Amino acid sequence: MHSFRKHRAAIFAGGLALFLMIVPAIKAQTNSDEALAKKYEKVLGRYEFDFSSLGGEVTVAEIVVRQGALWVDDGDGRPAEIKPVNDSAVEFAGEDAVNGPVHLTFIKDESGTVVKCRIVMPNLSLDVTGIKLK
Repeated sequence: MHSFRKHRAAIFAGGLALFLMIVPAIKAQTNSDEALAKKYEKVLGRYEFDFSSLGGEVTVAEIVVRQGALWVDDGDGRPAEIKPVNDSAVEFAGEDAVNGPVHLTFIKDESGTVVKCRIVMPNLSLDVTGIKLK
């Protein structure tokens, strides 16, 4: 019985140590995500793309910050990480795992508010502009 208690205490101590090591990493990740979200807040959000002229349908893609990076996620289960081109605040590039390079350009209105997103995927001969949803 005494050995069982020691074993249980050791498992608990090990679990506690692991938890205490993970908490700072989670906090750092959260801080990193918050910093990126603040930096790119003007482009974050949901954009509606109409692919009907290409035989498709209306699709919503979301620009989000996750895991310390900026992503474009159209809900297909393969979000693509995007990075600014030459430190731009409106031009980004990334790689779709299946469809190759993806280029995004965010378009502002006269007041400086991002209202559209243009996505170009050369391997698909795709060039489409979507509107930012409120």
